[in-house]
Amino acid sequence: MVAQAADFSAYIAMPYAEARQLLIKDGWQVVRNPKIEESSMFAQSLHASQFEEVLDCISMERDQCEFILAKGKQAIVVTTKDKNFTVESIKKNKLN
Repeated sequence: MVAQAADFSAYIAMPYAEARQLLIKDGWQVVRNPKIEESSMFAQSLHASQFEEVLDCISMERDQCEFILAKGKQAIVVTTKDKNFTVESIKKNKLN
């Protein structure tokens, strides 16, 4: 069930941990957030315990987090919703 790099629709509504494993299997690599101390306390905790690629989290009413992975010069930002880290969207970016 590994989606093509151009089509991430198969990952939508999937738990992030599962999507992450499939993305890694497809050649994507986690990108450690070097500025995690500038992120929310929840993101810092998540970074230390589970996902070093977390960019930040908003834990108000949305419970939204963003994670970054890269393959070559392409990067993707995975946005999750709710406390179960359900994948809401995946957007491509270029690495700096």
